[in-house]
Amino acid sequence: MIILPDDVTYLLNILNRNGHQAFVVGGCVRDMLLGREPYDWDIATSASPPEIKKCFPHSFDTGIAHGTVTVVYGKRNYEVTTYRTDGVYSDGRRPDSVTFTGSLTEDLARRDFTMNAIAYHPAAGIVDPFLGKIDLQNKLIRCVGRPILRFSEDALRMLRAVRFSGQLGFTIERDTRRAIQKNAAGLRRVSVERVRDELTKLMLSPFSEKIKYISELGLIEYFPVDYPPTKQELEHAAQTLKNCSKKIILVYAVLFYNREPEFVLRSMRALRFDNNSVRDTSRLIKIAKSPIMNDDYNLRKFLSANQDLFNEVFELRRLFGRDEGDKPRRCTAIIANGDCLHVKDLCVNGKDLLNIGLNGKEIGDVLARMLDIVLRDPTLNTKDKLLRSVLKCSL
Repeated sequence: MIILPDDVTYLLNILNRNGHQAFVVGGCVRDMLLGREPYDWDIATSASPPEIKKCFPHSFDTGIAHGTVTVVYGKRNYEVTTYRTDGVYSDGRRPDSVTFTGSLTEDLARRDFTMNAIAYHPAAGIVDPFLGKIDLQNKLIRCVGRPILRFSEDALRMLRAVRFSGQLGFTIERDTRRAIQKNAAGLRRVSVERVRDELTKLMLSPFSEKIKYISELGLIEYFPVDYPPTKQELEHAAQTLKNCSKKIILVYAVLFYNREPEFVLRSMRALRFDNNSVRDTSRLIKIAKSPIMNDDYNLRKFLSANQDLFNEVFELRRLFGRDEGDKPRRCTAIIANGDCLHVKDLCVNGKDLLNIGLNGKEIGDVLARMLDIVLRDPTLNTKDKLLRSVLKCSL
């Protein structure tokens, strides 16, 4: 049973009252049929863009050349798009031109996969000319029409097929698989950012082991970067990611774990990640490969340098077969106990050291020594004890 939000029903009704057809389409229908909460709601209509804007004064152009108007209603934005057919995809990503049509079936025929080519209206029910509902029941990802044509139009669809398999746990249908293998070189035409986004969604998905498809279907050979994941890295990731927390730096640390630090940095930069993600992924791998001693002083020292990543470090070490014993529990206890782990938490600061005659680089060196003292024995973090330790050392 499909139940639409009141706001979506209202938008459909407004278009209907003005003499136009209107259906919710695509991913939202797919998700409702799977019992999932839709992320957003897309509406397809027989109304032209000017007619859509006439029905909804609170709207603005977002993809007007392709028939899309964004309607503002309540506190949300809704994309309302005119039924259309697509022209030639000369760039392998977007059609050079579109032709508006009055046919819902023609509009659905241009979509990527049968599960995304289903429409719904409360009065008309489900419109499913390409039997997407059957493919949903059989957990199959199948192209609408000829797979070779679909992938030559938009090469990103090949990675989307793999990503959907990871998000839904579906199998890619045989002819669709073959078409990906034949057209894999088309991936070179896709921007690095789009490849990165699909790869990331796949690795964060519930069935991330489906990453093996990227290797099996030959897509990895055509990643538009200089340092793509290797076949071996993908195969290992397929086994490891299913037991991994869904955090971007952690899943990429799993993928690139066996690379040298320099090549981790190059790989992440090649995928156009932000500087923080590049730095933290490389740092996470480096820390996870370094020894962590099991006494309280060394655990505090480890946390002093790596408190922001300590959970990820221990998880990555566990994923690669290291037995950490009670180290994670003890680190958590140290943090909960409020032990001083950073210079800023010392009971002495730079001004205190200036007042006793220290200056310049000497102040930084003394604060670092004080921190080491407190990491060894947290009870020494009092102003009196720390200043006495400085005076004692200076005698």
